Amino acid sequence: MDDVPGWFWEVLDTARPSLAALESWLEAQPRGVLEDYARAYLEAAEALVDFSEGVTVDGAVWSEDGTEDLCMWVVGQGRAFWRSTVEGAWELPDAAQAYLRRSSPLMWEVTQWDEQVRRPEHAGYRSPGTLVHGVYRARFGQDLDERLTDG
Repeated sequence: MDDVPGWFWEVLDTARPSLAALESWLEAQPRGVLEDYARAYLEAAEALVDFSEGVTVDGAVWSEDGTEDLCMWVVGQGRAFWRSTVEGAWELPDAAQAYLRRSSPLMWEVTQWDEQVRRPEHAGYRSPGTLVHGVYRARFGQDLDERLTDG
């Protein structure tokens, strides 16, 4: 949990709820910062639960992909929401209700990112966790996931 750097949370908090603002910030960063951002996002998501275990919501166990999507969404809500979930103040099934836009016991409003990006090549990456992949591909012509697993 302490591995997620403070600058990462500051970037999310400053940009929220504008993906275009996050896009501008990402486009201005060197390759290494984009890689660090992607690593921090994934580390924060993985701190919530082992994706392969799933999360049980309304009696159904979510798939690994569904659980990963939920955890990535929780990270996109910012440090306070994420920390409350990591520390157990909120359970993942409660966060899932907010993610699904159902009623939930969460006591603060969740962020609905606006999903608007400026550059058409980033149109397929409309979340704060995936946008870095589109920016990286457009700028460096490489798949960020491959780069992260190689290095």
